[in-house]
Amino acid sequence: MSAAGEYAIVYDLSDDRERTRVDKTLLGYGMRVQKSVFEAQLSKARLARLQAALEALKLETGYVRVYRLLAGKKPVDIGPAPPDPDAEVAWIV
Repeated sequence: MSAAGEYAIVYDLSDDRERTRVDKTLLGYGMRVQKSVFEAQLSKARLARLQAALEALKLETGYVRVYRLLAGKKPVDIGPAPPDPDAEVAWIV
């Protein structure tokens, strides 16, 4: 099994129906950290499945972008950030 990588997935869509479909898809792969931003730990195979699922939505009013985060680098928060939702959760990949 390949090691999981950390990803940030963001979207900018103007159609409510498309946003809802993307939200439902992304909730199956990661956790929401802002209204249109998700974080996920994905293996190569899971990333490929996510990309295929998003492509199958045939988005017309915007886009989804997937960023690979640097391994071992923690995000930097400026200002009062919300508590880490994974502080007491174990990831099972």
